Amino acid sequence: TGKEVLARYIHRQSPRAEKSFVGVNCTALPETLLESELFGHKAGSFTGATRDRVGLFEQAEKGTIFLDEIGDISPAMQMKMLRVLQEREILRLGESQTRKIDVRVIAATNRNLPQLIREGKFREDLYYRLRVIEVSIPPLRQRREDILPLARHFVRLLAARLKMPQLRLDATCADYLLHYNWPGNVRELENAIEHAAVLCVSSLILPEHLPSHIVHAGTAPPAVTADPSRSLAEMEHAYIQAVLKSLNGNQTQAARVLGISPSTLWRKLKQSKSG
Repeated sequence: TGKEVLARYIHRQSPRAEKSFVGVNCTALPETLLESELFGHKAGSFTGATRDRVGLFEQAEKGTIFLDEIGDISPAMQMKMLRVLQEREILRLGESQTRKIDVRVIAATNRNLPQLIREGKFREDLYYRLRVIEVSIPPLRQRREDILPLARHFVRLLAARLKMPQLRLDATCADYLLHYNWPGNVRELENAIEHAAVLCVSSLILPEHLPSHIVHAGTAPPAVTADPSRSLAEMEHAYIQAVLKSLNGNQTQAARVLGISPSTLWRKLKQSKSG
């Protein structure tokens, strides 16, 4: 859903912006390595520890550490994390002297932590220690006004990376992108745009270049096509109605997708009714 993007934005807008931002996926490492990765270790503290290691908490000193998928850490690690947050100090593996830290902690999860607490799988005291400020990020399917701006952003990134300066997204792709449910959220959208960029041959991404499961999802209505018998105002009204329908009538979101202000959209809708 863009959790790390938001975490980095919070860091950049804060007084800690000049210091380090350190991100770690808590599920990417086994528990035995996660503790060493987060808190560091002393040489000889375990097999393979040939030299002292500074942990990620120390690397983020005066900055921000982002703990993704915090809901998946073990009960033992939960206890150690609680102590770090309460005492603001860490203990390297193999050492007996704690080290004070000054770090902002941003934690994220896609798990239902209150449910895990009821099941005895997550510590309630750690939950409340983490939940000082809670930010809920809806899935991409609930923020459809973000889909096209994100898609265009990924096109710009790919244009530079693939050395395709003329790469652009054709307007005919909009219906398919807006009506797909994106179970994989922002990452799936990014991969879909990359898929299309690799397949397109003229630097113009068309619907046929998008992954087939998106094009054939069966949810996109027919695009509004040119009709010589209709006026420009009628065509505009038809397109506005199609966008509104795709967003369940949400005029604020529709205005963002259309690239106009909500007041302009309201005026156009009023004019079409009076006409």
